[in-house]
Amino acid sequence: MARRLRFGTHVIDLATRELRDDGRLLQVSPRVFDCIAYLIEHRDRAVGRDELMASVWGRADIADTQLGQVVLRARRAAGDSGDAQLAIRTVVGFGYRWVAETVEDDTDAALPADPAPDPAPVPVAPAARRVPLIVLALLLVAAGALGWTVHNGRQADPTPVAAAPAPVVATGRTIAITPARVDATAEWDWLRLGAMELIAGRLRGAGQIVIPSENVIALAQAAPDPRALADAVHAALHPRWIVASTFLKADAGWIVRLQLRAHGHETREFQGQADDAIRAAGLATAQLLATLGAPADAAAAPPDALEEWLSRIDAAVLVEDLDSARQLLRNVPEAMRTRPALRLRQAEVDFTAGQNEAAAAALQDLLDGLPAESDVLVHARAVALTAAVQVRLGRAAEAEHSATKALALLEGHDAPALIGKSFMRRGVARARLGRADEALADLAQARIALQLAGDTLGIALVELNEGALSGIRNQPAEALASFVRAEAHFRPFGASSELAIALTNQVVAHRALLQPDQALAASERSLALLGHLANVESTQLVEVRRAQALADVGQWREAEARLDSLARAPDLEQQLELAATVANERARIALARGQPEVALGLVQPLIERLTAREFAGNRLECWETVIRALHALDRDAEAATAATALAEWARHADDRSFTARLRLVEAGQAERAGRFDEADDRYGAALAAAGQEGVPADIAQVAIAYATALLARGDITRAVPVAGRLDRYASRSYDAAVVQVRLYRALRQAEAWRRALDNARALAGERPIPADLAIEPGALVIGPALPPAGQR
Repeated sequence: MARRLRFGTHVIDLATRELRDDGRLLQVSPRVFDCIAYLIEHRDRAVGRDELMASVWGRADIADTQLGQVVLRARRAAGDSGDAQLAIRTVVGFGYRWVAETVEDDTDAALPADPAPDPAPVPVAPAARRVPLIVLALLLVAAGALGWTVHNGRQADPTPVAAAPAPVVATGRTIAITPARVDATAEWDWLRLGAMELIAGRLRGAGQIVIPSENVIALAQAAPDPRALADAVHAALHPRWIVASTFLKADAGWIVRLQLRAHGHETREFQGQADDAIRAAGLATAQLLATLGAPADAAAAPPDALEEWLSRIDAAVLVEDLDSARQLLRNVPEAMRTRPALRLRQAEVDFTAGQNEAAAAALQDLLDGLPAESDVLVHARAVALTAAVQVRLGRAAEAEHSATKALALLEGHDAPALIGKSFMRRGVARARLGRADEALADLAQARIALQLAGDTLGIALVELNEGALSGIRNQPAEALASFVRAEAHFRPFGASSELAIALTNQVVAHRALLQPDQALAASERSLALLGHLANVESTQLVEVRRAQALADVGQWREAEARLDSLARAPDLEQQLELAATVANERARIALARGQPEVALGLVQPLIERLTAREFAGNRLECWETVIRALHALDRDAEAATAATALAEWARHADDRSFTARLRLVEAGQAERAGRFDEADDRYGAALAAAGQEGVPADIAQVAIAYATALLARGDITRAVPVAGRLDRYASRSYDAAVVQVRLYRALRQAEAWRRALDNARALAGERPIPADLAIEPGALVIGPALPPAGQR
């Protein structure tokens, strides 16, 4: 068989194990690649589920939900879905078949060669750097999203230590339920996960606090056996008890055994036997509750006919096998389809799949017909989920109202996990409405509720949101500390998407704090996630942050390769913020290379597209880049026109975080026109604004520009105190180090110049040191003594 095959816009190379879409390399896990490859290699027939499992895992004793999850991700990678089935078709009751038209690909698949070295750039004044603006959508589990934009902050630049996360507060009664061991035919595999929610529901109905199952499922993916899982659950979740279950199908019916374990204590066992698995589980759960001194009547009640369907759907949703969940919803008997609990599951599946409009419509329809005397918790879940959907749809005011209503419904109910999520959703909505103090108060209450619920993943999501709020409040050091804690919380769970958010946000915060090496290290850790991210947006976020971190340390070629790949993404036009970030980063490198025409062409067309308020930071960055490029091209009249347009727009934007950068643009315009008194006034205003906020990147940006201008004028005496502000950053910032070399050369301090030059060369990477700076200065200048570094 040919080793390189094409289907649609995709090419799969079976020899190099690469999958590309329109030339762009897709990051897929080994199992997803193996699934696609095996189905393609056997596309002449249907492949049975057991056969596919044996090919992908090397054995056939894999839960159907695990296979369904891999097939789901394989479909996404192939540009397919469970509804369309244009590439992978489900053969009901048997397995899957590859149906996309597939042909041998004979195009040259060689990767492009490394570009030739660029000619020496034309020297220009160092471009002022700033933290790139991109709103990070936090992919919170059923919690909506909170954007974070770092403009500036109030701290200096402490480096947080990645400490172990604080343990969840012990409530004395949290219970963790592990996946069931099922001794029955394959049709009962759903019980492995479905039983978790089944038992959890009965325990919660009796007033017990059960840790949300997604916490345990995340840990189970890395735990090889039940004992290892129990140890991992104790270490990460700190429950009072762990409940393990065994479901045995016997001739006389079902036997269900529950084991109640306290860490380091004796295990107690309870058994239920009945014709029906759910009835047997209820009997065993009733015995367990009696031992805990809790009401057992509800647990022992005969099962509702809908309960098995709900447990099957829950099992599929827990591993994001949404195709199976939808199929189950379609197969529910007609008489049950109007039941509120089932309709809520449909909305939850739509929400998990990102189909927010469909989820909103389903929830509205459900709530319109839900009587006041209905199950309060079902009602509250529906209202709380409505809040999450409204946040995703950008309806913050409506989301705040829905979350407040959910909290009112939950008053007096022992449902800490749902209360915590509702507070978190209201906090996110209030943050979107610009009410940061109220948002922080809500997140604090969410943290307490989720602590009581033992929901470590939920607490980690609160950390992400609190970090984002710290960014909004201009506190990048506090934001960084939150993101470091979130990473420590998420890592034991292998939560790839959330880890990617924590790490890429760390890159942003480190850049704001002018810590390029730490930003590079955080981006390096994020690269390990690329093969495990379920959506392309997370992958692109990792890539763009990695490129920015590389560019900051002068690794231009690798940075440009990643940026060029992102620029070729087929969906980039629909992601305006990402497009602007990529274009600005490419333009920054082009300017540093002495290619202002290239920089201008990259960003100038974007200005008129970035008119929405949420793109204000990106628009300002494009304008700054355009003006610097026009100056480098000696097109001062056009630069002045652009600066005037920027000032007029900024007046209406009314964002105080832009002040230092706007004054800096005005200073640059006055400097170019020779109006030095006006330039000094604007530079001083910019320094004052940056100093008041206290973010190292902003302080350095202004000081670099001002010191460079003073030295170019020959005003060495006034340059000294301005450049002195850069001493603390010169050991880690290349641009600050270059200014230091300029200063000592102008002062004719040969020994200090030599040390500064060596430092700049060590930081340069692929960036060339300006040729004039490498010429040794002459005799010492006669004039005022240079103050010691510590006094500048």
